This record gives sequence, structure tokens and C-alpha cells, in this order.
Amino acid sequence: MNMKFAKKSKSEKIKTTSEGVAIQKKKKKTRLWPKVIVGLLLLLVLGGVAFAGNVYLNLRKVVSTKSGISAEGLKGDIDLSKLKGEGDGRVNILLLGTGDVGHAGQDLTDTMIVASIDPKSNDVVMLGIPRDLYVRVPGYGWNKINSAYALAEQYKAGSGAEIIKKTISDIIDQPIQYYSKVDFTGLRLAVDKLGGINVYNPEDLRDPEYPCDKNENYSCGFNLKSGYYKMDGTLALKYARCRKGTCGDDYGRAKRQQGVVVGMRDQALQLGNILNPAKVSELIGIVGDHLKTDLSIDELKRLSDIGRKINSNAITNKVLENENDALVKNSNVGEASVVVPSAGVGNYKAIQAYVKSLFIDGYLKSEKAKVVIKNSNARPGEAYAVSGVLKSLGYNVIKTSSAPTGGDGKTTIKDFTKGQKPYTLKYLENRFAVKSDQADGDSEGADIVITLGANYEFKDNN
Repeated sequence: MNMKFAKKSKSEKIKTTSEGVAIQKKKKKTRLWPKVIVGLLLLLVLGGVAFAGNVYLNLRKVVSTKSGISAEGLKGDIDLSKLKGEGDGRVNILLLGTGDVGHAGQDLTDTMIVASIDPKSNDVVMLGIPRDLYVRVPGYGWNKINSAYALAEQYKAGSGAEIIKKTISDIIDQPIQYYSKVDFTGLRLAVDKLGGINVYNPEDLRDPEYPCDKNENYSCGFNLKSGYYKMDGTLALKYARCRKGTCGDDYGRAKRQQGVVVGMRDQALQLGNILNPAKVSELIGIVGDHLKTDLSIDELKRLSDIGRKINSNAITNKVLENENDALVKNSNVGEASVVVPSAGVGNYKAIQAYVKSLFIDGYLKSEKAKVVIKNSNARPGEAYAVSGVLKSLGYNVIKTSSAPTGGDGKTTIKDFTKGQKPYTLKYLENRFAVKSDQADGDSEGADIVITLGANYEFKDNN
């Protein structure tokens, strides 16, 4: 079997088989600690507090040096000048977890969570991505998705974030505006600094292979009864880490990691934490050397404003898993165990439809614009096909029909609301690459009428 090697990293090379699946050297019985994402804690609540003194200096370790993002948008009840995606859909942040510097496989992203935030309704969807999902990594061929960041970093330092963002964006058919990457060192200290976190464990857990605290080469086991817990850092780490026995493999672990993230956010929002500059500074100092993000400080402040309005009970936690929705399944490529879409390798249509059903835009829902789609010069059936895609994205399409042919054959968007549905109009203009026109007369009961021309354009991925 031919082998190929990536460029040397700080810890070790990632070796791949001819099928492209990453193989990592491990000591006997050694496995990576969980990379639970403490980044969401900072991104949602620390951006807007005590930006002075050593708090600011510590935060500079975490954020990029660029200034706040400026984007064109509509005037509305939110500020469209701060976050990418705000006013043009949801804000999607990829949360990555890696090992410590010097740890075996330090750049493998064994935790990947897309945190999708709706600035309108203040709801959050957290979607866990299986670390063994077998995908095409842009520029690097087929491999397990947890190796995408590492492969890119080995060939070009600093390129890993964009490669993993692109990889996951292609899979779920959603833009990824930002990322946050953290290693696991700061988790236990951060939880303890917060005074512990409240977590509900829904079922008894037993992992007979859980490694010993002082020697990873031996198994000491881990057991936890179902119920509510005030977890210190050590227990939170074990709870998020266990994956054998009844812990549910990587699928169950991903769900528990999301629970720890929510618990940390809630504890950070407690009055004694959020208004205590000394505690905030210490907390940022603990994780500052272990957390990186491409959000600027201005963007963190905006995200903080949104984060304070989020109700933890409204956070939806999902994982691409092999049960329930059965979107993925366990499989093998050569001698490597992998996860593939249930529809087949590289077929993400069912996954994308599922994600679109979760990531509904709040402005679209609030406007509830009634849309009619007409086919003028497009191919037969195009109006129906476009209608199906728009409905899956949350648009209120009430009718499809035919329109007289002829004319200049161009696609048009007619607004019968006199500008009363601005966000829906803006989204549709972007999708069809057409400027809308205000109209009077018979709208067939619609607020907006779209007429498809012979060479209409349509984007279904934003």
C-alpha cells in the first residue's frame, strides 16, 4: 500500500493511507482528551464587559487584529454593521477543539460544533459534526474531517481555519462566517473559576475504559448516575470525555459537550461573574493562550449583546448521528473506521435539507411574506422546483403558475407591499441576482411575485 506524508508539524506527521484516511500514532490505550468548546463562553458573554486594563490585554491574545467588519445592509431593528451574516441570514460560528501543543495529534479537530445564531429571535442551534466523517477536503483529497485543519496547517501554517470552514460549509450548504479554536487545557480551570456549572445528565453513564487521571496508559473507569449536578472542572471534563460503554461513542460525547458549553455560558452570565472585572480577566487569562478566533473585539462586543438575550431553554442541540434521523452511518474505508452519509459517500443532500430545516432565518419568519412564483421563459417545471427549494429555506410560497411568454425573457421580482417586507426582498434579490421593483395591480394574493426568465440565476446556498 502506498503511503504519503504531510509536512512535519510541531508534534508529529499525519500519515494517510492510499484512500486518504488519516492514521495517528498512539501509545497503547492512550486517547485524546475531549476538546469541549469553552470558546462559546467567551464569544457570547465576555466580549462586552470590562474592556480596559489587563482584561483588554488578555483578550488581545484571543482575537484577530483586524477592525470590526463593515457590511452593507438594510436599516432595521438590529445593527447590520457588526457581524457577517447579520441581516443576511444567521450568524454561523464553527467551534473547534484540538489537543494541547505537544500532544499527539495536536491539530486534529476531534470536536466540531456549528453554533448558528439568529440575531432576530435570539435562538441558537448547536450542530455537532462527527469527527470521523469521510469527506473531500478542498486541496487535500478524501480524508476524515477531523484531519482537515491539521493537513492544511502542515502544508501552510495559518491556513487550517479557512480549510475546515470551507469543508464544513460545503457539507451543510451553509456559510461559516467565523471560527473559534481551543485546546482542552483551560476547561477544568475555567469551570472551577466560574464556581462550577449546572448540568443535567439524562442517563446513567458507565465507561469501563476511561483512563486514569495520573496515567493515561491504564483504565480506571468512570461512572455517573443520571440527574442534576453542580460539576467542578474535573467532573465536567470526565462527563464530556467519556465515550465507551454506555457513553454513546462520539455521538453521545458530542451531545454532552454541548451541554457543558451551555452550562458554562449560563454560569458566566450569573451576576457575580459577568460584572466582576477581576474574575473576567482571570478567566480570559486562563484560556487566552489556548483559544483563537477570527472575530474582532468589536464583533465580540456585538455577539455579547446578542448572547445576553439568548434563553438557554431555546438552544437546540443536534448531532449528525446514526440514530433518530439516521443521516450518517458507520462504515469502513480500507482498514479505517469512518462515518459516511446514509445516502452514500459524498452525498450530502439529506444532511443539507436537515440543516436548512434547523437554520431558519428569524427575519424571514417574522415577515411571513406571501410569495408567488411564475414560469415565463424558463424550462417546464422550474417554478415548482424553485418553490420546493424556497420552502425548505422557510419562505412562504403560496402558489406556482405560468406567465405569458415572450418579452425580454428576463427574471423579475415585483414587490406589492411598497417596501414593507424588506428582508425577504433583500434575500430574494441576492438569490436571483435581480433588483426588485414596486408594483400595483393584481398580485394573486401575494406580497411578492417572482417571474422566472429563460436564463434565470438562483443561489440555494445562502
